[in-house]
Amino acid sequence: MQEPPADRRGQGALPRGMGGIALLYVEDEADARSMVAKMIAMNYPGLAIYSAENGAAGLRMYAEHVPDIVMTDINMPVMDGIRMSREIRNLNPDARIIAVTAHSDTSYLLSAIEIGIHNYVLKPLNYQELFSVMDKVLEEIVLKRLVEEQNRRISESERQLSAAQRIAHLGSWQRHLPSGEMQWSDEMFRICGVEPGALPSTYLSFLELFLPEDREKIEEAMRDALAVEKPQTHHFCRVLRPDGSVRMVRIEAELLPDQKGRAESVVGTCHDVTELKEAEEQVRSLTEGLERRVVQRTSLLQTTVSELESFSYFVSHDLRAPVARLEGFCRALIEDCGVCGNPSCRQYAERSEGVVRQIKLIMDAFSSLTHYARCALAIQEVDLSAVARNVAEHLGHEEPGRKVEFIIAGGIRVQGDATLLRTAMEHLLGNAWKFTSKRERGVIEFGRMEKEGATAFFVRDNGAGFNMKYADKLFKPFQTIHTPGEYPGGTGIGLAMVHSIVLRHGGRIWAEGEVDRGATFIFTLEQNPESGSYLKEG
Repeated sequence: MQEPPADRRGQGALPRGMGGIALLYVEDEADARSMVAKMIAMNYPGLAIYSAENGAAGLRMYAEHVPDIVMTDINMPVMDGIRMSREIRNLNPDARIIAVTAHSDTSYLLSAIEIGIHNYVLKPLNYQELFSVMDKVLEEIVLKRLVEEQNRRISESERQLSAAQRIAHLGSWQRHLPSGEMQWSDEMFRICGVEPGALPSTYLSFLELFLPEDREKIEEAMRDALAVEKPQTHHFCRVLRPDGSVRMVRIEAELLPDQKGRAESVVGTCHDVTELKEAEEQVRSLTEGLERRVVQRTSLLQTTVSELESFSYFVSHDLRAPVARLEGFCRALIEDCGVCGNPSCRQYAERSEGVVRQIKLIMDAFSSLTHYARCALAIQEVDLSAVARNVAEHLGHEEPGRKVEFIIAGGIRVQGDATLLRTAMEHLLGNAWKFTSKRERGVIEFGRMEKEGATAFFVRDNGAGFNMKYADKLFKPFQTIHTPGEYPGGTGIGLAMVHSIVLRHGGRIWAEGEVDRGATFIFTLEQNPESGSYLKEG
């Protein structure tokens, strides 16, 4: 055996990324088998090498490892190389076999060619010749793997494209201008309701898929595609399926020139938008219906508020004078009762005067309630924490003898109408102040919390609380859930005002409580409430 050339050593390394190639070397002479295997390993690092001492062992080794290359001696005991190669070819017709033999006999060569051995190295081995043959075989393997990988990627891309088109209901087509032939994707056939390949691949067959009145749109799409300077447009057309059903599709087309820039074909897409169009129509119909209902309800609301304002005007103006006269009569009666001998006379007169004052307070509150429902909002940033502290300080000054602890969270700022939000805080904190009046030490807290993913604000107290089954009465005008006289003061309309103000700020309010364990009033506010009034000015 000849030593390999010095400049040849180490140059047969496998191409990067093409590892995993294996070689089976079958040789009955142990020394020669060992030496050649070592030389191959030195020259081709990374090449897995298996060896066998005869054809039978080599066949078993091949069945176990399935190497890419088989290099075999011809004349061996037990089973010769020709027979082993034939058996290997039966197992794998693509197996690459290199014959290493001292025989140049024609019968051997013909047998080798017959079974597909096209690479030979004569003994005694010339390593330069051996490595040249191996380089050639390795290049074939590498090239085959690259082609297989490219084919795999192309196949995978086609599979993904087909799946994507099916999912998106997006078909594609191509019209070859010189011949007039067309190619359609499988999804294009499915959109049209026919099996792939069921129709002739002609432009006329393509046109006949569409309703007659829509075919001009297809022609226009083709003309637009050929007019290079014209921007790409789309057209909605209707496909008539063989079963009689109609599908709405969106057609787009674009010119595909050849390498010399000449018009060669037009490619396009056909997007089935039937369900989208039906959904759009449903949304349009629902939107129109909703708009009609909004107009009707807004008109009804405006009418109701207008009637309420008329009644409020009556209460605030037409009744004010009679009530004022009644108050004057009560005052005169009290003065006359001073000289009256009946001890109950003055008491009845004073009670009557108190009732008149209560009527006046209710009239003022009712007027305010209708005002909050109509007034325009002046939106600005409002420091609710500062408002709450100011209201708490005012309540403390009115009744300095009470022991009430206020816990007010800082930094609570919102967008809203400062005047209305202060009114709401006055009623909420005033309500808590009133219903903690029978506690030796009252606790009133204002803060914020997270409720259903949104920021909410709360006023909590340790006062009388309430039974939750009466919670729906809390925000209705003139409704009370406590015994008259149990907690004097108030008009029965304060929480209704709060409810109106919160609604005007795009929020909602509710209460949670338990008898003798306090109450919590929770409300939300829109981050950017609408300014102005939602009612027409009268």
